Amino acid sequence: MDSSDLVRRITDEVLRRLDGSRAPGGEPARPAPAAPAPAPAPSGKRALVLLSGGDRRLDEALVQVGRIAERSARVRVVLSPTAQRLVGVPAVRRVAPEAEVLTEAEVEPLLADSDIIYLPNMSLNAASKLANLLPDSLVCILAVYGLLRGLPVVASTDSLLPAALGPEAVPAGGGQALEQLRRRLGDLGVRLLPLERLAGPAGGDGGQGEGQHEHAGGTCAKKNGGECADCGRCAEDNPEEVEALVRSGAARVGATAGTRPGSADINRLIDHTLLKPDATEEQIRQLCAEAREYGFASVCINPAWVSLAAQELAGSEVKVCTVIGFPLGATTPTTKAIEARDAIANGAQEIDMVINVGALKSGDDELVLRDVEAVVAAARDRALVKVILETALLTKEEIVKACLLAKRAGADFVKTSTGFGGGGATVEDIALMRETVGEQMGVKASGGIRDRQTAEAMVAAGATRIGASASVAIATGKSAGAGAY
Repeated sequence: MDSSDLVRRITDEVLRRLDGSRAPGGEPARPAPAAPAPAPAPSGKRALVLLSGGDRRLDEALVQVGRIAERSARVRVVLSPTAQRLVGVPAVRRVAPEAEVLTEAEVEPLLADSDIIYLPNMSLNAASKLANLLPDSLVCILAVYGLLRGLPVVASTDSLLPAALGPEAVPAGGGQALEQLRRRLGDLGVRLLPLERLAGPAGGDGGQGEGQHEHAGGTCAKKNGGECADCGRCAEDNPEEVEALVRSGAARVGATAGTRPGSADINRLIDHTLLKPDATEEQIRQLCAEAREYGFASVCINPAWVSLAAQELAGSEVKVCTVIGFPLGATTPTTKAIEARDAIANGAQEIDMVINVGALKSGDDELVLRDVEAVVAAARDRALVKVILETALLTKEEIVKACLLAKRAGADFVKTSTGFGGGGATVEDIALMRETVGEQMGVKASGGIRDRQTAEAMVAAGATRIGASASVAIATGKSAGAGAY
């Protein structure tokens, strides 16, 4: 079985376990996670989310549903019969606990009480009916009539093809027909956005700024002669222009978490790490000074040193990263969430949390999901979340499953190792993690990376961040020898 088949099989298993395990009455079999940190202020808009039968990138569509719910004054989610089978009401309630979830409704009152309509997993069937104004089912009736009433309709076309059919398998004629369908939807006023941008900025408008536009194919439009689409891909697709911006004085260039820069400068990918229990204040200060000098992405330290590191790095571009549930991952979701909130209050900007390895190996996907969700909720809009898998303790199947659960929970990165679990990063594991999470999520390689050659091999395999205590050796092209994180 090749890695692609493995990823598909484990994805199906995870979705079946999470969405098929229900207690009597159809409610989730397990209790909801502890109350999250306060959400961002709502936009004031009343959102209507329509889930149809699209099954491609379904876990990511659910993440967007949760973000829409967080950024709106009120959310109602309507599931088609197919969506009820594929997604399930409990899964929607997990990602959007405050939303009203419906499988039946009266059309006019629902539309009259909505300001915007979202279709996160629009299927080919639903898209075709919307493009031809054919209201023959509740979801399609709401979409068509909403469009005719002048409501903003925002949709992702990432799920037009079923998950089992890759775009490369579609013949030229079929591809042209799909493009015509997209154009027809656009002509009717449907705003088409990549799935990862569906929820929009903090205001929750599901849109783009003035002068921006959607583009297809996951490639920066500017690379193909168009205008910049604010897609977050310039660092990878136009490295020369990014370097020119940096030379002109830019301190930071926006990019998606999964973007791999074209520059040979690896320093900006490194989390300069010191997690030894006997680390001293003097060593932490030295770590911060080295991070400033070499321009590392962050310093990664134990929570007790976060306040000191935040003071030492004030005014610099170096972030403060800390570890949660470290190094065993065997604390409860509530404990990890409290620990994360405390670290953020002390100045942490990035959180590396250890997954509950025992729960994962026991097949308790629901607990693993809640574990990560609790930390993501605590860090939301305030800190990046990286999920440490401890890959040396996992089978390939478990690595894939852990990546899928972290992605579904809304984490920003998956990470290989703590450095304390008997093994570190391997090129094979990084490649498998990258294939599983796709290009929109970060992958951090950590554990046993002691020289520049190894670090560059990890980046080539798909890593977008490197965790290392041998950071200075990597930056200067030397070897740190054995024993370094």
